Amino acid sequence: MLVVTANNYSATAQTADDIIAKHIDAIGGEKNWNSIKSMKMIGTGSMQGQEYGFTQTIVDKKGYRQDISIAGQNGYVIITPKEAWSFYPFMGQTKPESMPMDQVKDQLDNIDVKNLNMASKEQFKKAEYAGIDTINKVSCYKIKLGGDDGATAYFDSKTYYLVRVEKKIKMQGEEQEMATDFSNFKKQDIGVVVPMTMTTQMGGDINFKTIEINKAVDEKVFTPDTK
Repeated sequence: MLVVTANNYSATAQTADDIIAKHIDAIGGEKNWNSIKSMKMIGTGSMQGQEYGFTQTIVDKKGYRQDISIAGQNGYVIITPKEAWSFYPFMGQTKPESMPMDQVKDQLDNIDVKNLNMASKEQFKKAEYAGIDTINKVSCYKIKLGGDDGATAYFDSKTYYLVRVEKKIKMQGEEQEMATDFSNFKKQDIGVVVPMTMTTQMGGDINFKTIEINKAVDEKVFTPDTK
């Protein structure tokens, strides 16, 4: 005998479009996200017991910069629509090095505020609903995103917040699976909701302490210091 409960029906009746629309509404709606032209997130990370400073700065569609400070050494990654650079002195680099765009093409979403925060419907054109799964004891809707990196997103079935993204990345010429978890969600003054904690399998925890939205950013930060 087949018994269908209201909870089962509501889960199976959902489509990828339904879930994505509710997710975007839950994190503030596209109107609020469209009003953001710059975002700077400042915090700390921890990996293997070592704490480091972490800042990411984005000017919408113009540039993205990630700064990391470890043991008195400051490194960064810069991504613009046409060029990208890295400088990690704690990994042996002595000067900024240009990064081939084919190596960072999967990170170009970082220069778009909405894409970086998974707040754009355009990102989900090929999305497919893939059922329900449990992530960190939370029941989640599973959505396959249909990109070349085989990404899968998991949305909390109660809040519709994005709690995990899994995708394939290339490291040292080898393809690996990487998962990033999001938690500690906080509503900002402008009305958008942002996860204040990110956890990756390879980089440990990153905890943001301060988020600055629509404050002036000197776009020179997207040019590497070659002195």
